[in-house]
Amino acid sequence: MVLTLCTVAAAVALAGCSSGASPVPSDLGAAVPAGPPSSGALAKVVAAARAALGQRAEVSVRLAASQALGIAGRDVTGGGPFDLAEGRGQLELGQVTGPERVLFLPQSVFVAQAGGASVLPKGKVWISAGLTEQSLATNFPQFVTQVESLNPSLLLSELEWGSISAAPLAPVGDASAYSVVVDLARAQAAAVGSTSSASPTVAGAPPSSTPAFDRAISYQITEQSGGSSPTLTAEVVVDHQGRIVALRSNPPGAGIGTVTLSLSGWGVGVSVVAPPQSQVVDISSLAPGGERENAAGGDSDGA
Repeated sequence: MVLTLCTVAAAVALAGCSSGASPVPSDLGAAVPAGPPSSGALAKVVAAARAALGQRAEVSVRLAASQALGIAGRDVTGGGPFDLAEGRGQLELGQVTGPERVLFLPQSVFVAQAGGASVLPKGKVWISAGLTEQSLATNFPQFVTQVESLNPSLLLSELEWGSISAAPLAPVGDASAYSVVVDLARAQAAAVGSTSSASPTVAGAPPSSTPAFDRAISYQITEQSGGSSPTLTAEVVVDHQGRIVALRSNPPGAGIGTVTLSLSGWGVGVSVVAPPQSQVVDISSLAPGGERENAAGGDSDGA
């Protein structure tokens, strides 16, 4: 059985998201080229990604043309606070029956619908997934890509690690905008190197998150296996303090459509902890023969 975020979402009634109230820029500019690619533009983008990764911010998200989330013809929007330096944060996505919550920890994620989901075992309201577990890669090969494509720390890390070309676009207000090409193989190599005892931690990315980022990027590369050099294209906005404050991309293989993120409220307080074990069921238990271990330890079936 292969379970993607779409079917996991169905289990917690996450499918059927509608537009929420969190503001996200509907346009990052008209994507009008303002100049050719340059080393100067590339250096500014890389530095701006690193600067954003070192901070805490309020993140707003919009998914357009999502296949894994939402209702046809409607954008999915939401938002929440993130500690980009620690790889911790949370999102609430607008849904017809109430907000859907997604909690991000460095190597695990938790998904829940407000009020719980009747398809889960009694007393369970959260689905958890250890993002580096082999069982997840076997039974749910797209899940890491889908859920981590909502993680601003991953998207910013890819920009810092793998950007190979940047060209200026028409300004967005008083901010600069760029079209960026990311070499995914280069980004994954940086993720792998940052967790190697022989290599120092890559600047900017949360060290404890990089194993999960390695897995997510590897899935993106697999989805583009027909190309000799898999890439990701993004549009970014850089403010006058040299931070990325908005970005737009279409992560390959995620099925969540075009992702637009905006960052504001710099320095916001962030507190994200795993839900009580008694309320959590591991995603592995949703697959036939899957292990039933909770991310927080113990058996989800009470054994």
